[in-house]
Amino acid sequence: GTPVETRPDLGIGRGDVRVSGDAVEATVHSLGHAPTGAGYAVLEDARGRELARVAVPAMEAPLDLRPRTTTVSLPLGGRKAEGLYVRVGLEGDAEEVTRLNNRRAVR
Repeated sequence: GTPVETRPDLGIGRGDVRVSGDAVEATVHSLGHAPTGAGYAVLEDARGRELARVAVPAMEAPLDLRPRTTTVSLPLGGRKAEGLYVRVGLEGDAEEVTRLNNRRAVR
């Protein structure tokens, strides 16, 4: 694959996923060595079934060590947030530095 040092990386961390009214808000970070292309955020149940999806815009790479983030909102649709997850990814399943930071439980 592509050398790791030239890959983009989307990530969500502790404290980046929160419930706001009837929606889940997620702060998505660009963490890699290259700009991200367009991406997506998905609200999933515990089995990985998709409940909602929104676009994540392309972001610059944090080459100057300043955070690059965007916040997206996923509708809960009247569901309880317990047991749900937010997962992010790049369109076309593009390579990232790691995918270990792409899924976080809704709290």
